[in-house]
Amino acid sequence: MMCLACEQDDIWFAYLESRGLLKSEDPASVDALFAAFPEQPVPVQAVEGEQPAETPEKVTKNPFSCDDPTAG
Repeated sequence: MMCLACEQDDIWFAYLESRGLLKSEDPASVDALFAAFPEQPVPVQAVEGEQPAETPEKVTKNPFSCDDPTAG
């Protein structure tokens, strides 16, 4: 089962493909479509055994199970 955010992404991408704005077999079309949007850095979770870049108090658990391969 997909989380709501992933489901919404699938619907959005299907809409863009139906309008000819996106071609699933052409990754460059995705880059071209979203190039005008500013990039925002995504917070990265520490890898096990690595020193965290931030203090532990600032690191929060990812609430999205679709991004967590250990979620069941």
